[in-house]
Amino acid sequence: MTDHTFILPYDRASPAHIPRRDLVLSGADSLSLRITVVESDNPNAQALELTGGIGAPALIVSVWRDSPTRRLDYGAPVAPAGDVLWSGQGIISDAAGSFDLLIPAATMASWPLRCGWSAALSFDAATQAETLCEGTLHVRPSYGPTAPATAVPITTDALDPITTD
Repeated sequence: MTDHTFILPYDRASPAHIPRRDLVLSGADSLSLRITVVESDNPNAQALELTGGIGAPALIVSVWRDSPTRRLDYGAPVAPAGDVLWSGQGIISDAAGSFDLLIPAATMASWPLRCGWSAALSFDAATQAETLCEGTLHVRPSYGPTAPATAVPITTDALDPITTD
């Protein structure tokens, strides 16, 4: 399992700053991602207060097939319609202003080597949303079986297993 934590500002003082976060993972990996949202890009900014219930803030992460030839201004990727590979919603964490998200093991195994991804904070049951970050997800191929490794028992010369009490 790969664990990552990102701290992202909700309100950016500079419109020229595009928060970019790139990831490199194996197709067999799982990803545990914690995203902490702070009020602004000020170093003294406090974490956002997250409340539950209807219309509460939600974090939505989307992954799509990236096309190196289709770009907007400043290199922002264009996601062709229908090319979303995965989308998930973060769960409000016990940490202040944080959401936890899990992409299960081997979910990325069939994804292309280069994907785009973004994290958006939505309000009012997803009628208002703000993109907090975007980036490229590089998926390294995983070779061979992806089954978990098992312990090899210790045996005697006669191949009888040695057990402990």
